[in-house]
Amino acid sequence: MRVVVVGAGGMLGTAVQGAAPSSIELIPLRHSDLAVEDAPSVERVVARERPDWILNCSGYTQVDRAEAEPEIAQRVNGVGPANLARAAREIGAHLLHISTDYVFDGRTRRPYREDDPVGPLNVYGQSKLAGEQAVRAILPDAHLIVRTQWLFGPGDHPNFVATILRLAGERPEVQVVNDQYGRPTYAPDLAAALWKLLARGAQGTVHSANEGVATWFDLARAAVSAAGLRTTIVPCSTADMPRPARRPPFSVLDCTKYTALIGAPLRHWAKALSKYVPVMP
Repeated sequence: MRVVVVGAGGMLGTAVQGAAPSSIELIPLRHSDLAVEDAPSVERVVARERPDWILNCSGYTQVDRAEAEPEIAQRVNGVGPANLARAAREIGAHLLHISTDYVFDGRTRRPYREDDPVGPLNVYGQSKLAGEQAVRAILPDAHLIVRTQWLFGPGDHPNFVATILRLAGERPEVQVVNDQYGRPTYAPDLAAALWKLLARGAQGTVHSANEGVATWFDLARAAVSAAGLRTTIVPCSTADMPRPARRPPFSVLDCTKYTALIGAPLRHWAKALSKYVPVMP
């Protein structure tokens, strides 16, 4: 199978390459190779490479900055997937698109299923939802949308765990919100899950994240403990730390469908964290 990985230079794109089965003919494309918001370039590159699948790991992920840059977020997260979907349709390819828990408003108190109503609270979530909708409309029978959340992983790519460990190395005390709930997800685990979904011929929308529910405070405290740091992690409320973008208070994804398709869930986030923290500088 011939697979183009778009956004290959990012945290997930890098992990996807590392987890690729040996039978896959992989064509990794970084943003410098292909900007998804550039429709003519997307059409030209996809027509040249003629993949069986396109894996879209690209994205504008600056949640707070998106509030001041809605046009940029929409071009990358909304228009970009549409460009990829049209190019895939032209050559008869399939598209795997990565989306987010932030398409939900977080007002429920049970994990979100794939078919639950959406209602993003911020520009980032709105732009990601626009990308989902475009992919479904353009490739109704040839797409796989995988929603995930709270990604962390190896490399120089910014992520919450790396930021907390940096701050913990600089300060005796760090405040972290304790009233937002999700499922921390290790990029290499998600990457392996994506390849398993492709091997099973999965289509439609699937939620995939590591097992276990946590708050950002829980994740920060576990990371600092695993790193052997003495920094005190202090819980606070979202109201205590206002940000430009509103966050859903409870955006835990229900991954039952993934488990049914693959036969097993991803491991618990705490076990994945223990694999990640030792490689931190």
